[in-house]
Amino acid sequence: MKSKIVVLALFIFTINIYGQNFENGTIITKRYDTIANVKIEKFNDAKSLVHIEYIDNEGNTQKPDIETVKYYTRGNEKFVRIYYDCEMILVKAVETGRKVNLYERDYDGSKTYYIEKVYDELIKVPSSSNKFSKEIGEFLIDNATLSSDIKDKKITDIKEVVSLYNEI
Repeated sequence: MKSKIVVLALFIFTINIYGQNFENGTIITKRYDTIANVKIEKFNDAKSLVHIEYIDNEGNTQKPDIETVKYYTRGNEKFVRIYYDCEMILVKAVETGRKVNLYERDYDGSKTYYIEKVYDELIKVPSSSNKFSKEIGEFLIDNATLSSDIKDKKITDIKEVVSLYNEI
């Protein structure tokens, strides 16, 4: 009986390892070529920022160099290339709004957030609570009430900050 359970567990584990999960998506290259209606392999967020693999309309597996990708969607997820600190980096769009966008980069197990005023400035969200309240409060100073709440540490979650800022 135990051997049957072990064999079944090993079989299920093997299927899970080799099973691939693909979602519909679109890829925009740096040359603004559009690769639409493809099946993009679903990796974890960290791997999705450095590797992309998809099945084209003819059923062939394609592995383009991630550096050639400007933007891609995979299901409801969006990955975009941003310019930060003299470097182009690929990030996951957490929230896109009328006024500000929030991006996330999962690198070596730690998450870094970036907040961007639409068609304007982009900054890295500080991880220290003191720097967060000061820098994000100053960055969003045009909304006095929200800026004050951030500086007073009444609001400390960047996702909540972005949501509130986009509502006003």
